[in-house]
Amino acid sequence: MPVNATTIIFSPYHVGIRDHRVENGPHRIYSLGIVQELERLEIEPGDKFEGEIDRSFEILPRTFKAVHASVERGTFPLVLSDNYMVTVGAACGLDIKDPGFIYFDAHDDLDSPDHPFNYNRFIYVGLRDQSNIQRQRVIDAEMTCIWGNPNQKVNFLSELYIQLTQKNYSAALVHLDLDSLNDFYGKVNGFPYPRGLFEDNLLACINLVPKKRAPVSLTAYGDKIAKIAIRAISAFVQSLFDTGVLAKH
Repeated sequence: MPVNATTIIFSPYHVGIRDHRVENGPHRIYSLGIVQELERLEIEPGDKFEGEIDRSFEILPRTFKAVHASVERGTFPLVLSDNYMVTVGAACGLDIKDPGFIYFDAHDDLDSPDHPFNYNRFIYVGLRDQSNIQRQRVIDAEMTCIWGNPNQKVNFLSELYIQLTQKNYSAALVHLDLDSLNDFYGKVNGFPYPRGLFEDNLLACINLVPKKRAPVSLTAYGDKIAKIAIRAISAFVQSLFDTGVLAKH
């Protein structure tokens, strides 16, 4: 059943500290007009959640509760964050037994725990800033990767289309870290890396996702290029309309 509103979950915390290190990503996305942009698309932005979080792991149950409340009300959860960890809380809050994961990220963020695991309904787009050990861990876990390549151009849209056609990632949690973009757009966080997606690649890819698979949430992370984040989120929401996931009033 389509929903007709989003819930913006506002989490400006990194390692449990408000507005720390990666700077004001959620604030910038919010202040530069994400609510107005969603209203322009004729969707009701719904509620905005914010809470004081004392330590890193406290972010997880807080995010879980906010996302779960959004789902219970029949709205689409949109999480604006300063830290990738919120995706864990979001996944739990969706209360889906076997979700798929579509990750736009330069980093795999799989540094712990160090034991074998398998997750073959997980796809990375733009993954490239890794040690050999990190890269092998992703391969061993049988995750699908559309690797960024510092030595040659990658057709991310074509590769993503193929992968989303070949494997079912529904219901998918979509994670957008703007460091998946090429580093010449600016320093998104402390870990920029060359040969990522160009803006038009990102907008086309994020727009494609709802047309091929059923997304159930979006988490967005990034600061210095917040205007691109707004354009990417808007492209994603427009695709939700086009596919009937979201219904206009």
